[in-house]
Amino acid sequence: MTMRIDLLRLLAFALTFILLASACGVREPGEKLMEIPVFELVDHRGTTFRSSSLNGEPALLFFGFTHCPDACPMMLSTVARAYREAGPDARRIPTLFVSVDPRDTPPVLAKYLSYFSAIPAKGLTGSKEQIDTVVKHFGAKYDIRDTGSAAGATVDHSLYLYLLDREGDVVALFSPSTSASELAKAMKEL
Repeated sequence: MTMRIDLLRLLAFALTFILLASACGVREPGEKLMEIPVFELVDHRGTTFRSSSLNGEPALLFFGFTHCPDACPMMLSTVARAYREAGPDARRIPTLFVSVDPRDTPPVLAKYLSYFSAIPAKGLTGSKEQIDTVVKHFGAKYDIRDTGSAAGATVDHSLYLYLLDREGDVVALFSPSTSASELAKAMKEL
């Protein structure tokens, strides 16, 4: 009986490892994790952004919000280091920072992204319906909860960084534990 339980635990661990590895960017060359349809949002300058405007260029995409106390600034700092490591050609790969917080208007996004000037970033926002559509397409999640405190609402959100290829398809996912070097390497490959 104990041996059977141990075998089941081993199988569960192996399955979990395989699923996590596939979700964190381990893939065959050229394999797409998901195809993404065209979407439309508003950028941090107040102009319409269409995903089709990437014109066959790769991009990074991250869901977050400007009032995030830890995960967003840490991920964006890693992204900034990755751009420096990847070299000047990497600046052709924009980072799309999609805010899931309705407080993040274009001017708020512009100010926030100015703190990460090493990143060629576009802050993106839109109506709740537009944001929900993009979140759903990427299989991400977020939840806004009113805390009743003076700090305002808190936002829980997915923490993955998505790497999009020239066709706009997701080819890799990176977790918050991804190093800048790993990310820079993936950027160089595209």
